[in-house]
Amino acid sequence: MNDEVEQEYPMRYRTIYLPMAEAMAGMTLAAPLDVNRHGQLRFSLPRGHVLTEDNLSQMAANHAEFIFIVEPDGRSEEQVAIDTAQVAHRIMEIFSGANLSDPALLALFDQILTYRNA
Repeated sequence: MNDEVEQEYPMRYRTIYLPMAEAMAGMTLAAPLDVNRHGQLRFSLPRGHVLTEDNLSQMAANHAEFIFIVEPDGRSEEQVAIDTAQVAHRIMEIFSGANLSDPALLALFDQILTYRNA
């Protein structure tokens, strides 16, 4: 793809939480990974690190449970809009009985909405 096309249609990315069972070499961390055991740091990888088979083995040996990755988002603009609307509708259903004038509940609502739309 040439530079003009890339500037006009920049690649979108999305972040996803994955259980370790779904982690694969080549995935890129969207956030630092720190595995702690009994209050001690056992294993750490920086944000932006591309996972290797060795990393996956180390993560399993240190009992990592989840990772936060970034991946290209190949969805169309229309599909992104549909997905966003579905997520917002579902979260509104979950919080339908909640008092969103309560700052703590509103903050929770905002965090969940942000997380689910990532």
